[in-house]
Amino acid sequence: MNKDVKSIALQLCTCTWIEIMTGAGITLYMLYLQSYMLAALTLALFAPLIAFHFVLTKMSKLDDCDCIKQ
Repeated sequence: MNKDVKSIALQLCTCTWIEIMTGAGITLYMLYLQSYMLAALTLALFAPLIAFHFVLTKMSKLDDCDCIKQ
């Protein structure tokens, strides 16, 4: 149980999750202000950055698996 809480806490503090929450917060705030163009711009700016981090995380996990097998 303790290990699960620790891994969840580490995931929430990673750069990717902070970026996701920041992008979602800014987008929702822009929607609240009815500034739809800025909300779309926020999504357009944060989406590639978040996708890049997910790709790097996936590649990192694949590299870790390759090292274990060899």
